[in-house]
Amino acid sequence: MSVEAGQAFLRIAYGTPELSEQLRAMTGVQELVRLGSRHGYTFTVPELMEASSSTAPGPAAGRPAATAPATRDIRAAARPDPTPTRILHHEYRLTDLPGFGGVAEQLQHLKIKPSSVDMGRFRRTFRDEDLRSTDRSPADPEYRAWHQERARTGWRDPAVGPDAPRRDFHLINLDEHVDHPGYDRYFAAKHRTIAELEAAFGTEVRFSGSLWYPPESYRLWHTNETQPGWRMYIVDHDEPFPDPAETSFFRYMNPYTEEIVTLRESPRMVRFFKAEQDPTRLFWHCIVNPTTRHRWSFGFVVPDDWMARLSVRA
Repeated sequence: MSVEAGQAFLRIAYGTPELSEQLRAMTGVQELVRLGSRHGYTFTVPELMEASSSTAPGPAAGRPAATAPATRDIRAAARPDPTPTRILHHEYRLTDLPGFGGVAEQLQHLKIKPSSVDMGRFRRTFRDEDLRSTDRSPADPEYRAWHQERARTGWRDPAVGPDAPRRDFHLINLDEHVDHPGYDRYFAAKHRTIAELEAAFGTEVRFSGSLWYPPESYRLWHTNETQPGWRMYIVDHDEPFPDPAETSFFRYMNPYTEEIVTLRESPRMVRFFKAEQDPTRLFWHCIVNPTTRHRWSFGFVVPDDWMARLSVRA
């Protein structure tokens, strides 16, 4: 194991089209360690971090982002002039997007439930107080105080210690589970998905997250401001919802009006929105699955001109 091995692997990966494409299918450092091992390069996560800091991407590919979630001080800022007609999200059925047929075929291979997940521990970390915070507005001063206090401690309970689970999300990041028997098949499906999406968009696309939301799961209010740009999320479930009023949902705050918008979900849907860095235009949003169904969400960084590239309308 060595930093040199990590550097050698990254140089090869950045300069090889197929490996570069595989890097764009990854969101976790453990995935990179595993990919390196498959190609004969052995290194640890700290060694990979040191190697990546001194190894620049080559011209064949961009470096995959591995930015950790960040906290911020939610302070009131001067708001921009209201623009009620601005469209802040776009939703489509997966089958309605041109060139997405191959992507749809990969969903069954992406929607996994890793055997390495401790579901008992997962259920024990549920916090009703946290779930109920998604019913509040990020513009509410009382909510801001609640959020800031938890952000101050890294969203962990100080009484439990540094090993306490984070409270800002109650879900399962599939890319953190690389040691279960089905991982290689799952990763191959991610790689095929990137290839299909890049053919559809005609340019590079990369995964930004692969998340499993079991029943009673959630992601609390956040902005993605450290990773600005357009996002595309493919959302699916294990079964349809019998009642269209009782589903998982995506909720956001309109940064121009502070209106709270709740979007009910259905299987095989695609959602686009833009993460902003401007403090007056932050796209606060949260996700909740309060149902007995399982929800999966696969996120991607897509080009700013995605609509023109797909030839679709708002």
